Amino acid sequence: MDSKTKTVFRYDSGARGFNKAAFLLLALASVLGIFGYFWIISFI
Repeated sequence: MDSKTKTVFRYDSGARGFNKAAFLLLALASVLGIFGYFWIISFI
């Protein structure tokens, strides 16, 4: 194997991946909040 060649694995998706994940989590939290609101209203 040539010593000049090396494989670099990058698992960092950067700010774009973080923003996608943050948006997805906020969307899921808002959907959960809406369902929770209607669930609590059904008992009142």
